Amino acid sequence: MPDQPTTPPTPPAPAPKTQPRGYFNQAQIEDLGIAEAILPASRKDSHKAPLATRDIDAAFLTGLQDAIAQARQKMADTGQANSGQQPASLNAGDAERALLTLLQAIQAAAKQKRRMQEEDDNPATNFATDGYLIGQRLNPNRGGLLQNAATLQGNAATDALPGFKTPESLKTIADAIAAYKAATATQQEAEEEAGQDRIARDKLIKKIKKINSRRLAIQHAADSLWPYTAEDHAPTRRAFKLPLDRPFNG
Repeated sequence: MPDQPTTPPTPPAPAPKTQPRGYFNQAQIEDLGIAEAILPASRKDSHKAPLATRDIDAAFLTGLQDAIAQARQKMADTGQANSGQQPASLNAGDAERALLTLLQAIQAAAKQKRRMQEEDDNPATNFATDGYLIGQRLNPNRGGLLQNAATLQGNAATDALPGFKTPESLKTIADAIAAYKAATATQQEAEEEAGQDRIARDKLIKKIKKINSRRLAIQHAADSLWPYTAEDHAPTRRAFKLPLDRPFNG
């Protein structure tokens, strides 16, 4: 019997892309929303005086309002800060590949010149390639790549290599080095900004704790001022996000 055609295996579904971690988790975002919701209730004329007897005064509420505003602004800024890092990394990668390609072309030109000068079997005219870093990793890190690029650039300028004899050809090396420096400077700035942003995030996490502390203090004060045992307190307890059938245990 003829071989039956085989069905090619179904390729695995691509893994879902992970989203960058935000400043706050979902619980913290919900807590922030509750704080925002009870702030107007705390400033209502009929509530201000009773709350003041529990030390929830205007200054306390202003501190809560400021902390909420800072947290919301940081949450809005986070997307802008995170979006700037990937393009910088990509640009740096492109510039690095271009520079490495050019440096490898210099090495190839040096090897070509060595072979061309070996053909007459005259050791006196042989071309040595010892200074061309052949077999070495050219880009161990940014500093190493720039040092190696400078070495090969200098050698190419003095050795009249095939393809690197004219000012224009030598300028391509200088341009590639300059492009890499510019691209990696942008990447370093993005990484520095990301580090600073993480520090700011940690400070804002503490700000969330302050928001929660003040929000809970307001709710406990309201719970004692408008207990659930009185039915006419229900609208006020709703405004302060308090349960209607039991004490607040937040």
